[in-house]
Amino acid sequence: MKNKVCSMRWVIQLAMLTVLVAAAGAQAFGQDIQYREDPDAEKRMTLLLKDWDPKPMLHVATHEVPRAKFYVIDVHNHVNDAGGVHGEEVPAAEVVRGMDQANVKKVVILTGMWGEKLQGVLDKMVKPYPDRFVVFAQMDWSKIDDPNFSAEMVAQLDDAVKRGARGLKVLKDWGLGVKDKSGKLVAIDDPRMDPVWEECGRLGIPVAIHSTDPEAFFTPTDAKNERYEELMHNPSWSFYGGTFPSKLTLLEERNHIVAKHPKTTFIALHVANWPENLDAVSEWLRKYPNMYVELGARESELGRQPRRAAKFFAEFQDRILFGTDSEPVSEMYANYFRWLETDDEYFPYWGYPGQGRWMIYGMGLPDGILEKVYHGNAEKIFAMYHGDKK
Repeated sequence: MKNKVCSMRWVIQLAMLTVLVAAAGAQAFGQDIQYREDPDAEKRMTLLLKDWDPKPMLHVATHEVPRAKFYVIDVHNHVNDAGGVHGEEVPAAEVVRGMDQANVKKVVILTGMWGEKLQGVLDKMVKPYPDRFVVFAQMDWSKIDDPNFSAEMVAQLDDAVKRGARGLKVLKDWGLGVKDKSGKLVAIDDPRMDPVWEECGRLGIPVAIHSTDPEAFFTPTDAKNERYEELMHNPSWSFYGGTFPSKLTLLEERNHIVAKHPKTTFIALHVANWPENLDAVSEWLRKYPNMYVELGARESELGRQPRRAAKFFAEFQDRILFGTDSEPVSEMYANYFRWLETDDEYFPYWGYPGQGRWMIYGMGLPDGILEKVYHGNAEKIFAMYHGDKK
C-alpha cells in the first residue's frame, strides 16, 4: 500500500513537472504570439507625426557624388539676394569655395529686385566674381495702379539691364498676391505686362516665372494632403478655397503669355510647377518652343517617379535647366548629383521630410543629357543676350 501511494505521488509530481516544462517551452518557442491585431493598439499609438523618423532597413548601394561629373550652372538660387529669401548673408568668398568643391561654375541669383537694391547685389556678388554669379531683376508691383505702369516697368527693366541684370524674375505673388486698388487679384496674363515681356525678348534676356505651387497646396490641408506637415509649417502657402484662382487657371494664364510672346524665352520654374503631371508639362514643351523648365526644389517630386522622369529628361534634354532653389552648400549639391548621376535607390531628397514623407531614386542619366542639363542649356539661353544692339 505504501509503495502504491509513493508511486502515485511520483506520477503526480511528474505530471506537474511536465505541465511546467510544457508551459515554459510554449513561451520559449513563441506559442503566445497573437495573429490578430491588438484591439487596444490605438491607445498606444501616441507618437506625433513630427517625431516620427524611421530608419529604412533596406540594404542598397550608396554612391556619394560630392562633385558633378560636368561643371554646373545653378539657374535658381537666392543666396545673398536683395530680399533675404534664404536667410542670413554668407560672404561671397565662402559661397565660391563651396561652389568650387561641388564643381558649380556659376550661380544665378534670381531675386535681385531693382534700382539701388539690385545694385547692391551686383556690387556684392558680381563685381568681385564676374564669372561666378548672374543676377536677375524684378518688377515693382506697388506701381500696378499707376496710369503709366507699363512704361514705368519697361524703363525699370532697361535700367536693371544697364546695371548688369541678365534676366527677369517673377514670383508667385504675380497671380496669387498682387492686387489692384479695387482689391482684385491681378491675373498673370494682365495686358499691362505685355510691353515688359516684349522688352525681355528684344533685349534677349529670359523671364524666370514662378506660377502656382504644388498641387497639394490647392487642396484641403487635412489628413489626405501629402504635404500636410509643410502646410502646417507654412499656412500662408495654402491656396485652397474661393479666395484664389484655381491651379489650372493660373497655369493657363502663364501659358497664355508664353504663347503670346514667342520671341521671349520663358523659364517656367519648378518644372513648370506641375512636376506631379509630367504628361501635361511635356505637352506644353512640345507646344511652346520658347518655354524651358528647371528643377529647383522639385527633386522630391521627380525623384519619386524615376522611370517617368528619365523619359522626360530624354525627350526634353535640350529644354531642362539645373536649378536648386536651396542654399548653395556642398551637401545639397551632392544630393542632387547623386539623384541625377547614379542608380541608387530609396534615399532622402534634400530637405526631407519637408515636402513629404517619401524617398527618391536615382536616374543615372547619360553623359550627353547631364552636360546639357548641368550647363549647356543655360549657356544657350544666356548667349541670347544682346542688350540694346537690336
